[in-house]
Amino acid sequence: MKDLCTPSQEFFSARELAEMARDRKVIGFPATKSGVIRHARQKGWDDLGQSLCRKRLGRGGGLEYHFSLLPQAMIDGLHITAIGTQLQARQETQALEDRRKIEALRAQVLPARARAVMEARSEVLLAIDGYAISQGEKRAWAIARFLEAQEAWSERQELEARRDAHLPLTERDKARLALPLLLTTIPGFGLSIERLVTANDRKECPQVKRATIYDWFKARDERGVIALAPTATKAQQPIPAAFFDFLPFYAMPTKPSLAAAHQEYLKDAAKHDGVQRMTLSLSQCEYIVRTRLSNVEKMVGREGFLTLRSRLPYVTRTFDDMLPTTVYSADGKTFDAEVADPVTKKPIRPEITTVIDVATRRIVGISLARSENQRSVAEALRNACTSGGICAIFYVDRGPGYRNEAMDADVAGLMGRLGITKMHAKAYGSQAKGVIERPNATVWDTLAKRLPTYIGKDMDKEAGDRIHKLTRKELKIFGESKALPSWEEFVRLCWAMVDEYNAKPHTSLPKFEDPETGKKRHMSPDEFWKAHDANGFEPVPVDADEADDLFRPYEIRTVRRAEVEWNGNKYFHPSLERLHQEKVMVGYDYHQADRVWVRKFDRSTGQPGPLVCVAQFMANAERYVPLSYEQKAQETRSKARLARLGRKVEDVEAERQGIYLIEQAPLEPAPFLDAVAQEVVEAPVEAPAAVEMRPRRKVFKSDEELAIWALDHPSELNQNQISVLKSCLGNPSARELFRLSGIDVEALRTLLRAVA
Repeated sequence: MKDLCTPSQEFFSARELAEMARDRKVIGFPATKSGVIRHARQKGWDDLGQSLCRKRLGRGGGLEYHFSLLPQAMIDGLHITAIGTQLQARQETQALEDRRKIEALRAQVLPARARAVMEARSEVLLAIDGYAISQGEKRAWAIARFLEAQEAWSERQELEARRDAHLPLTERDKARLALPLLLTTIPGFGLSIERLVTANDRKECPQVKRATIYDWFKARDERGVIALAPTATKAQQPIPAAFFDFLPFYAMPTKPSLAAAHQEYLKDAAKHDGVQRMTLSLSQCEYIVRTRLSNVEKMVGREGFLTLRSRLPYVTRTFDDMLPTTVYSADGKTFDAEVADPVTKKPIRPEITTVIDVATRRIVGISLARSENQRSVAEALRNACTSGGICAIFYVDRGPGYRNEAMDADVAGLMGRLGITKMHAKAYGSQAKGVIERPNATVWDTLAKRLPTYIGKDMDKEAGDRIHKLTRKELKIFGESKALPSWEEFVRLCWAMVDEYNAKPHTSLPKFEDPETGKKRHMSPDEFWKAHDANGFEPVPVDADEADDLFRPYEIRTVRRAEVEWNGNKYFHPSLERLHQEKVMVGYDYHQADRVWVRKFDRSTGQPGPLVCVAQFMANAERYVPLSYEQKAQETRSKARLARLGRKVEDVEAERQGIYLIEQAPLEPAPFLDAVAQEVVEAPVEAPAAVEMRPRRKVFKSDEELAIWALDHPSELNQNQISVLKSCLGNPSARELFRLSGIDVEALRTLLRAVA
């Protein structure tokens, strides 16, 4: 086998060597034929054996010399030429391979009829080549036999027509009619008349001419099988350039109609008075949009990328070989129904954080909070890990509840302490989290629709307005509403919904034969989890004594004089005295501010080390009551709200004072009023006539007096007094005035609910 650098031509004549030396400007080697001959004689090349010097074939004779006798410069040139030739051959081979791939792609996009014709013609050519090979003959001989077979079939058609017309037939004609109809009478062809009709691409005409067959062979050998496809009867004209002037008026997010976009397009064209520009009619634009643009191209510009992506191909992810707890996926959802706040009793829409096991589709943990934050996410993950086991991957979005220091910190982050690898989905890629997105919507939407306070888009408007007015009226009067589900009831319903979902068959899980019904059905998430347990699956558990501390967030703090500081509070313990000026890990609870858990800082692992102590809250000069994490947030919110209300009060007071500052003219007393007053004084006073005495109704000087009397005489209240008191309780200023007057507002509310 030759080396890759070996020249394809090994022996060269004197003329070829002279031309080579002249072209490459080789110094020290003759550049003429006679010079090369003299050089060979001087060097003794002519006396060498056949391996280095041989007689040239053909007329004229002469000698040829092996390239190894040449100077090194010429040998190197031959090697370079050989390498270039081989590289060119490789490029041509690669180009041919690329051309075949392109042809294969083009064949895939052919119309159905053109592809059928191409395949039929290829089958005819393969049948002819196969027949020639089987008979040991050339292609031309096989083509001649094929044409003879076609002619025989044509004659048979004529004989059948004569027989059907009851015309006389010879014995030879009758024998020919006894042959099969298909062209399988010639061994090796195996072609039916239907395939010939398809290949010829003519209605009911199977005969293919000799020139046509040769054209097919030539096209296939030069350009591949794709060349056998019939050309379009009418070449498709390119889209006119004027359409691209119209397109910006149509491809808009407001999605204008074709007529409206065309109208704006004509207005824009009319502005260019000095420029002659071709415009399209409305029917032309409609035709191009309808026939030349795909369903995706029609919506480019009219829809954003996220919406267009729903029309594009997607990747399906499988989880057949995945074990439980391999991947947990979590997401938050705002509940589509109102429930009573556990503190204020006002209506809120809670935030539900759901954690699902991807392998089994089982909901392993949830948390309920007012909003998605790191505390609710940590609580959901704690429930998931304690009930199902610690996961290997936590697949979540990029919300603030999943991207914060408490979750991601290298030293004290929740992911690092649990040994969990967190993965974030791409921005605006909810399709990648379909495992959690779909149940997160369907499960909680189903629960929300079971409550009367549902406020989703499917809620009837009249019913929604009615329940809204009822809850607000009861809140205004009594401070709470019986129509709002309590927080305790909401928590119970959520966990019941989780059990219902986990016990329901899931279409993405494997099927099995139900022992109760004897029929095959999909497994439920609980059943699939139990199946893994039966096969020996063991999750990574969370020890009971570590469950609470493991999920508690930790921060690095420096000990100073047996104190550590967190959230503006100082905590003291005598054991911290020996750790003065050292860094420790301080763990805290979101709801408790009276203590913190102090652990040593393990520098080798970056994780909390052994527990040192539980430091208690120590008063300082700034605050004497512990400030918890949640209380601090609520106090900050309340201060901002009071500041806003204070500005409104100032505006109202300024408006009221402005009325009294208006300059007014002094009032002069009317003279006739003094005379009238004098007559009234001097008139004799007559004794009043006796009148019949009737029982007078109870009159109160103020609403506060009425409220005090109502608490002492609940049975004597009439409907008018009840209405007055209800309106007072619905007014925040009146309620505050009642409290300042020493009236028990809650007792008054209870009284009004009893008599209502």
